[in-house]
Amino acid sequence: MDIASTTFNQDYLLWGLLLLGGLPLLSYPFVVLASLMGLASRTTINVHWFYRLMNKSFLWGTLAYPLVYIPCYWLARGENGSLSLAYAALPLIFLALLYLCFRWMDVPPKDKRPDNDKDPD
Repeated sequence: MDIASTTFNQDYLLWGLLLLGGLPLLSYPFVVLASLMGLASRTTINVHWFYRLMNKSFLWGTLAYPLVYIPCYWLARGENGSLSLAYAALPLIFLALLYLCFRWMDVPPKDKRPDNDKDPD
């Protein structure tokens, strides 16, 4: 494999990573509205601090996503080589962390009792 084909494949991979990282920005106006409403709301439910932290991290992270993507986009475009691929992959890693926050933000506590405590007739 020669250097020209390796660079060609890296260019496709770079643009693919940048495109995948940029797709969530299409829904960003709606996400901003939902995140701001979520941050402005007051909760009356007493939840564990971990779930509250995951909730706030998800809401703030969705608001901050353009601040992560845009610098990584410009750094990936300006660099040559594998460092540009690392910059292009950073927004996808950030999205994976946001997914984990979303996954754990409203996890109900597991109840050790079965759903129906009634004795069978």
